[in-house]
Amino acid sequence: FGPGPGAASQDRALWMILEWMFCLAFAVEMVIRIRCGRLAFFLDLWNVLDLLLVCAAIFDALVLTPAGVGGQIRFLTVLRALRAVRLVKLVRMFASFRELWLLVGGLVNSIRALCWVGLVVLIVLYVCSIVTTAEIGQKDDVYGVGPSYDGEVWPYKKYFGSVFASMFTLFQVMTLDAWCDDIVRHVVYRQPVMGIFVVIFLFMTAFGLMNIVVGIIVENTLAAAQISDRRLEERKGEAKKQAVERLHEVLVKSDTDRTGEISIQEMRAANQSQIVQEQFEKMGLTFEEVTEIFKLLDYEQRGKVEVVRFTAACRELVGGSKRRDLAQVEVSVGALAQHLEHLDQQFSRIEKDISELTGMTRHFVHNTVRVLTGFDGSVTVPPRSPHSGPSPTHHNAASSTTSSMR
Repeated sequence: FGPGPGAASQDRALWMILEWMFCLAFAVEMVIRIRCGRLAFFLDLWNVLDLLLVCAAIFDALVLTPAGVGGQIRFLTVLRALRAVRLVKLVRMFASFRELWLLVGGLVNSIRALCWVGLVVLIVLYVCSIVTTAEIGQKDDVYGVGPSYDGEVWPYKKYFGSVFASMFTLFQVMTLDAWCDDIVRHVVYRQPVMGIFVVIFLFMTAFGLMNIVVGIIVENTLAAAQISDRRLEERKGEAKKQAVERLHEVLVKSDTDRTGEISIQEMRAANQSQIVQEQFEKMGLTFEEVTEIFKLLDYEQRGKVEVVRFTAACRELVGGSKRRDLAQVEVSVGALAQHLEHLDQQFSRIEKDISELTGMTRHFVHNTVRVLTGFDGSVTVPPRSPHSGPSPTHHNAASSTTSSMR
């Protein structure tokens, strides 16, 4: 880049001035960064690399170029372009570059697995190249006796003359690059049995290992997409939690009577505020859903709910689908518990009424019936012998009882 050796002196001077200006700009940049960063500047490897490259550019422009040997280390300044790699981190911050970030992440995460696949491919190529070198490259009596199927002499030594030449040829066959007419047809024309070997080799490599490579890249790309979606959900969850906390502050201020509770009327009044509407929107809730939550939390139908309970329920609802279901179950169980407690109180009152009724019945039997009939409901039977007949006492008591009743 720049004027050639035969360029005019005026053009060369212009390019030297531009180079000095860029060197001055780089030097000023380094001075400012060192002054601002101080010791922390030298703790970053990228900063140290920048400093070395700028020093090399200045040395080339001010020392080597006037000496007539300039440009020897100028190409090192191109290494500053490696800093563009750091811009990849900023790519994932923009939604429009999400696919690019997923592709880069999938490729980076696939490097380790691809290295192992490459090792397997290398071993397969090496083993098969030994076979093809012995069966094709060294068979002069088969391949060196005349023209091939197309009427021309096939340079089999060029393709399979050595192990490394055979590896390169098999790699060409594996990639399906001019593998049939240029290589395989000549081999099958002389040795039809080698066609079976080529087919097996293609199934192992082109249709096997190469598809494994594609599968690894796709799998890691999908994994990167899942991780990206999970991080996005986590950021949305944090935003929703902050919205709940902000809503709690606003509802506390909306509690005009300072009882720690909020009514549905106060909730509607607070919803007129743009801030409250924004918080509900961030939480992903409509006012109808908020009203439904309020009704579920109002077990006793008092028309009021504690602010802390309401915000806690909202916090659970925005915590994800599982936590939302758990919160709904918790609210339903709470309402059911309140109903059961109410039924228990009713049963207690019924038992108390039954107990009072039983006492009144006993009082009626022992007092009113006794006064009217003289009979208190009790009978005294004296002991008697098993073989003896009815005793006179028992007979007399029975007679007295009959007389009294009459």
